[in-house]
Amino acid sequence: MFDEPVIEISTREVTAIPPDTSIAKAIGVMEKNNFHNLVVPDRDKIYLVNIQDLLVASNPESNVDGVMFKPHCVYKDTPTIDAICELMDSGQRAAPVVDDDDKLVGIVTEYDIMRRGAESLILKDVGVTEIMTRNPVCIAETDSIGKARSIMRKNNIGRVLVVDANNKLKGIVTGGDILKKIYKPKRKMTVGEVKGENIPRMGQSVSLILSSPVRTADVGANLAEIANLMQKYDIRGVPILREGVPKGIVTIQDIMKYLRGLKEEPKVKVELQGALDEDYKELAERVIETEVRKMVKIAKRVHWIKIVIKKERDRGGTSYYKISAHVKTPDKLYVAQSEPGGVQSQTMIAQGAAEVEVRAGKRRWDFIDVLKDALLSVEGQIEEDKKKRLKNGRYF
Repeated sequence: MFDEPVIEISTREVTAIPPDTSIAKAIGVMEKNNFHNLVVPDRDKIYLVNIQDLLVASNPESNVDGVMFKPHCVYKDTPTIDAICELMDSGQRAAPVVDDDDKLVGIVTEYDIMRRGAESLILKDVGVTEIMTRNPVCIAETDSIGKARSIMRKNNIGRVLVVDANNKLKGIVTGGDILKKIYKPKRKMTVGEVKGENIPRMGQSVSLILSSPVRTADVGANLAEIANLMQKYDIRGVPILREGVPKGIVTIQDIMKYLRGLKEEPKVKVELQGALDEDYKELAERVIETEVRKMVKIAKRVHWIKIVIKKERDRGGTSYYKISAHVKTPDKLYVAQSEPGGVQSQTMIAQGAAEVEVRAGKRRWDFIDVLKDALLSVEGQIEEDKKKRLKNGRYF
C-alpha cells in the first residue's frame, strides 16, 4: 500500500535554476516544461520557488532569491505513504528528495503521487462518491469574474464550475486562470472584449476565461481513474457528472487526504483460516483490505476479524467455496455466511450481554464473489445498527 521508497516514484532528473535567475525567466522555464515548482540550489542548501509566488511578484525582472523558500525535504528511502503525510503536513505541493548526505537526488510532486495512484489497486476499489465533495459550487456563464473570485475566497476553494441555463457543465474557472489571464495577462484586458463596452476586468463574464472542454468523470468512476486524469492532463480537480450535470468534484487534496487516512487508520487483526488457492491469494487480500477498511470506517472500532474458508466439491467434482466472516466490534459479534446455492434465513443468537448476528449473503460459484458477499453482508449489518443508534441518539 504505497510502501515503496519515494525515490521510485519521484522525478530524478531535476531542472534547477540559480538564485540570480529573473522571475520572468523562471516563469518561462515553468511554462515551457509545464512545471509548478523549481528547485533553486544555493551553495549547500536547497530552495524552492512555486509558480503562484512568481506570478504575484511585483517586479518580474527581480531575481527569484527574493521569493524562494527553504522547503521540507523528503528522504529518498521514505515509504511513499509517509512522504504523502509529510507533504500534507508541510503544506507543499512538491518536495525535494535527498540522500543520506542531504544531496538532491529528485523531486516528488502531487502529480507523481497521482501517477502512482492511477496504477493502485486500492484506489481502483474506491468509487468517487465515497470522497467527492457533493453539490459543488457552480456559477452561471454570464456571472462576472469578480463573483467567481469572491466565491472562491469565501468558500476557500481553488475552482468553481460554470454551468448553462440547464445546469449542464459548461466550463471551469480556477484561481490560476484569474491570476494568469487577469492579473498577469499576455494581452491587455482593461476594457470589455466587445466593441462599445467599457467594463472593468473583474466585471467581465467568466465565459472569457473559463477552461472548456473540461476533463470530467461519471459518478461510477473510481479514484484510480481520477488520479490518471489529474496526472495526464495536469489538473487539480475533476468534476463528477451525471448526464452532464455536476454532482460532485474530486480534487488532488481529496485523494491525498484519503491516502493519508489509510496510513492513520487503526490496524485490525485479520485471521484467515482454511485452504486458499495461490491464484486467488493476491486478489483475496486486496478485497479483504478494502472491505475491512470500510468496516472500520462504519463501526469506528473493530477488535478482530476472522475469515473461514472451506473448499468443497459438488457431485460433479467441481470445486467451490463456503466462506464465513466473523467480525467483533465492542457491541456485537457479526457472522455472515456465503456459499453457492440458495439463501439461508437470518438467525439471532443471544450470548450473554453481547449478540451474535448471523446472516447469509448471496450465493455464487466464484470464490471472489462469495468472499465479497460475506464481507458485504457484515458491512450491511454494521451499517443498519449504526443507523438505529443514530436514530436513537446513540453513537459509535
